[in-house]
Amino acid sequence: MTAATATTTRPEPAAASRREAWWLLGLCALALALRLPNLSRSLFNDETVSFALAQRGFGHMLGLFGYEANGAPYPLLLWPVTRIFGTSVEVLRAPALIVGVASVPATWWAVRGLLAERWVALLAAALLALNPMAVWYSQVARSYALVVLGACLAIGALARAVERPERRGMWALYVLATALLAYSDLLAPAILLPAELLLAGRAGREGLGRTVAALVAAGVLCVPLLIAAIVSLGRRDALYWLPKLDRGLVETGLQEFSGGYSGVTAVRWLTLLALVALLGGAAVALRRRGAGRSFWWSGEPVEWLVALAWGVLPPALLLVVSAKFAVFWPRYAIVALPGLCVLAAVSVRALLTGTGTAARALAAGSVAALVAAGAYADGKQASATQQDWPAVMSWLRAERGAGQPIVLDNVLMLPSMGYYDPALRVDGKLVVWEWRDTPLPAEVHGFKDPTGYGRAPDGPPSVALVQRLAREGRGSLWLVFGEVDADEQGHPSEMAAVRWVGAHCSVQRRAGTGVEVLRARSCRA
Repeated sequence: MTAATATTTRPEPAAASRREAWWLLGLCALALALRLPNLSRSLFNDETVSFALAQRGFGHMLGLFGYEANGAPYPLLLWPVTRIFGTSVEVLRAPALIVGVASVPATWWAVRGLLAERWVALLAAALLALNPMAVWYSQVARSYALVVLGACLAIGALARAVERPERRGMWALYVLATALLAYSDLLAPAILLPAELLLAGRAGREGLGRTVAALVAAGVLCVPLLIAAIVSLGRRDALYWLPKLDRGLVETGLQEFSGGYSGVTAVRWLTLLALVALLGGAAVALRRRGAGRSFWWSGEPVEWLVALAWGVLPPALLLVVSAKFAVFWPRYAIVALPGLCVLAAVSVRALLTGTGTAARALAAGSVAALVAAGAYADGKQASATQQDWPAVMSWLRAERGAGQPIVLDNVLMLPSMGYYDPALRVDGKLVVWEWRDTPLPAEVHGFKDPTGYGRAPDGPPSVALVQRLAREGRGSLWLVFGEVDADEQGHPSEMAAVRWVGAHCSVQRRAGTGVEVLRARSCRA
């Protein structure tokens, strides 16, 4: 083969870039196709709080961040969106959908800042596009998708900034992305910091110094958030419901990161096995190619370590802290999700670089397992829901007569109920009783669990109250249960008020995922 022939058979840089762009466009289309189905599934309580904030006037909404400091960017996005496009479930989730799809090219961009190989960046983006947890939270009207996007932008900008410190635009993007992370999730910047410092350390003391200065600038942007967070902490403990650290909590985290809400434990084990195989194989391959300690702080190994710190350390840190203070829940560690995808891709690169057939087979088999497990879980979770409100609220809305009381065992459900039944709104707005900016709707009586926040009376509702309300409703009333803490309140069927209703009334029951409604009629004294 002549030199001229060899030149013509290799893809030119421009051609390679075009090919990469087409691959990336295809991955975005795949991400969109996976995230569009089931976008209209039932909202759950946190999502309706996002909408309740966006319903208020802009200044009023900003004031309410003193209750809802965490996740502020999403209602800020919803404020203009709902006024232009309406308030359907699909519209409420559209910003999350767009951000979730945008996170795929953002992951590619972050990896391209870390290393040169195009295919590694595309592999990481593909894994995020398929990941069931990423798919799920791209369909949730909260700020979790923004956390994923912010992490990718922060890592990508920092990688480019420390490589060429004169690029002020990258430093500015890093500051803004870090602020976006903080406003979306207060804990996210702190648990991502080890990966960022490790990345900055590639440029020595100067890189670390500039990074610290950029973090200080991001902190200045976050002063309003810190004020709102302090006010919020003085009003309630928003994490009161988190469970203590135990094996079940770790399994829940592993399940959600691997299989989303599919509920398929085999997906968890297959994904975990593939990741462990990739990490172990990559560590061995890197060690064999190393020439001493200094090898691990330059080039390929440090990139792998950055990905490890991004993908593994955030949930690990939250779990460690949870041994003393409960702060871990899978979605609170979602900042690590793109890091895990990057870690898998960088590990494949380590296995394929200068290694034998066995290592290549391990890399190919592990990637195939990750893709197959993710695709299967995506299909299984398409019918999943966290709370299933439409059917039960349609029944309540159609059958509830004028003046019939409603007892809510947990008043936190009221925004969701108001979304699906306009009669349970006040002046057209969803009611969040904790804010006290609207009265309770007529005939609604709300309680909370004894450890919960807010100023509603502690539940469960008493027999005396139910008897009185049955008289006021001329023998009829409704009881709604959801967000029940069984340890504090007991199962609804075991509550004294429910037993009284069962013994003295004609009872109809409708139940959905996370929701139960009882209709009591013809109650006898």
